[in-house]
Amino acid sequence: MKNTLLHKAKTLLSYILIISAGLGIGIGAKYGLDLYNQQPNLISQNTNPHYKGVDSKVIIYTTQWCPYCKKAKQYLTDNSIDYIERDIESGSEEINRLYKSIGYPGVPKIVIGNKIINGFNESLLSNVLSSQDLL
Repeated sequence: MKNTLLHKAKTLLSYILIISAGLGIGIGAKYGLDLYNQQPNLISQNTNPHYKGVDSKVIIYTTQWCPYCKKAKQYLTDNSIDYIERDIESGSEEINRLYKSIGYPGVPKIVIGNKIINGFNESLLSNVLSSQDLL
């Protein structure tokens, strides 16, 4: 009787350890993958091609359906910042080429000087605009 009870306890403990290890590995793998795929908030690169033939100091790559694009445009408008909007779904090959040159998917992408803000982050946008004497 004691051996059977001890055997059942050991088996149950083994199952619990195996399941716990599996969960730990799975959660760790997901965290590692998320960290690996994380996009930078601020990208520094040569932005000269984005400004070719443009007078504005701010360019924003958007889509019509993106709520964060709308927030970014509203922020720029509220702060009297002139900008050029480039809709990446407009079908323009030039806009798509420039957008893809940034190297990270998603919108909005806000080009200011030699910096590109990846997404809408109000405090980062304020800092970059201030550093370019635009705010």
